[in-house]
This record gives sequence, C-alpha cells and structure tokens, in this order.
Amino acid sequence: MQRQIALDTETTGKDEETITGEHRIIEIGCVEILNRKLTGRDFRVLLNPMRPIDEEASQVHGITDDMLTDKPQFKDIASEFLDFITGAELLIHNAKFDCAFLNRELMLMGMSKPINSFCTVTDTLSLARSINPNHQANLDNLCRIYDVDRSARTKHGALLDAQLLAEVYLAMTGGQASLEFGDLSKKASLRRWSRPEGAVLPRMQVDATAKAVHIDTMLSLSQGKKFSQLEDGTYLSGSLWSDDFAMDCLEKGKEESKKDYAKRLGEQKQMMLDKLLSREEQELLLEYIENDKKAHALWESRVKAH
Repeated sequence: MQRQIALDTETTGKDEETITGEHRIIEIGCVEILNRKLTGRDFRVLLNPMRPIDEEASQVHGITDDMLTDKPQFKDIASEFLDFITGAELLIHNAKFDCAFLNRELMLMGMSKPINSFCTVTDTLSLARSINPNHQANLDNLCRIYDVDRSARTKHGALLDAQLLAEVYLAMTGGQASLEFGDLSKKASLRRWSRPEGAVLPRMQVDATAKAVHIDTMLSLSQGKKFSQLEDGTYLSGSLWSDDFAMDCLEKGKEESKKDYAKRLGEQKQMMLDKLLSREEQELLLEYIENDKKAHALWESRVKAH
C-alpha cells in the first residue's frame, strides 16, 4: 500500500539567509493519496505564530494577524499532525523551505528528530524540473501544463495548494509527453489526470483590501515588460499568475520623456484597475496607499531622529 501526503505550509515570512530566521508556520495543509488515488482525507489547521506576519507574506496568502489570535499553537496540534503524516511519503513543492519551517517548529517544542525521521520526503519542484526541463516549475505553470483547474487559486493557501499539488503530481508521474531533443525523439503517451467527480477545491476567503493591493502590485510588476508576442509582432505584458493581467506592452519611446511615459503607464494602469476592481475596492486601495505613506513617513522621521 503506497500512502503519500501532499503538503504545503504558509508562514509569517522568510529569511533570505537562513530560510526561517525567527519566522513561524501559520497554516498547514495536507491531502492524502493512497495507491495513486485521492482518498478525500485531509488535514488543515491555522496556527497562532505568537509573532506578527510580515506585510509582504500577508499579501501573498491573505492571512492576517487578527485571523490567528484565537488559533492553537503548533505544539497544540503537533501530535495530531505527526500521526497524520507518519510512515507516508511527503510530497512538497520546494521541500527545503517547508521542511526547514517544520523542523524549526519541532525544535521549538524540544524535539530533536527532524521531519524526515517520521516519513520520507520527495521534492516535487526538483521532480518537475527534471520532467519538464524547458518549462517553469512553479505550481501555476504546472497546472497549465497538466490541465489541472486552478481557478480557485486567487491567493496562496496551504490546503488549496496541497490539493493542486496532489493533482499535478499524479498527472506528472502518470506518463510522459512527446520529447524532442534534436534528432532524437522519445515518445510516450501522457495520461491526463481527471479530478474525481464531486471533488471541490476549497476557496480561500480573501480580504477586500488585500485583494485590491495584490492586483495593484501585480499590475505594477507586469507593466512595461514583454511577456508574450502576438502574431502581428507586438507584445503583451502580463503574468503567469493569471490572464487577468494581460495588457498591451507600453515601451518608452525614443523621444518620449520619462514624465510622459509614466503618464501613459498610469493611464493604462487605471484602465486595468477599473476593469479588475470595483469602485469600493479602489477606494480601499487608495486608503491603504495613504496609510502606507503615513507609516513610512513616521518610520523615516524616527530614523532621522536617531
């Protein structure tokens, strides 16, 4: 009997040097696979990290400090969690990240055993890169490659991402597509994974302000950068996250001033905001930006005072 667990975590943030730093896990999501079939069993918990969530991380997963004040700590659910995963093969996309956080939580409990002493760990990111060497191996792109419906993924969420990872893994390991390497050709059939009838992906609740800030940020990151070329030779800007951010790529003209170029970008961005956000959501965005400016000004004044 082959038992596998697709697992994902969300955290308060990350440290560029040590991965975890002083950050903590705030959500764990697990989905069970038995003999290559989803069983319908899962494990999902929100956790109180006893520290603030970084704003950047909160924008990614939509979880706020207020949502976690009444939630248990990791030590309170550790026994149940370990019972669920013990003896299984953990499937984790970028296992180095999640295992580092899980091991830190175990260490803070006073446990000396790492997570891989309870189960084996397979890094599906490395696996995906070996199977699809010419494609980006992030979860969204793999969902596109293997026809896995990701429409519910408006934000990162541990249980939702674990569900998608389970489906991607089953599709990715069920066969190979035709591969071309110069004069060498290796062909095999690809068996597409079909979601079991009646299975519904959980939809993550997203705060209206967080949604507005996320869309504004994605538009800023996408604008002015060539993303895909059209048949007429022109380019679109956009993002792998969603087709919603597709727009004409506006390049700065040779004789155009920076001010005029910025104005054109601003007009395009407002047009996209009108398309993607309601008037109420845009008002929340403006309120957030104003409060952010005030907070930055306050921080700057404190720094200069010292």
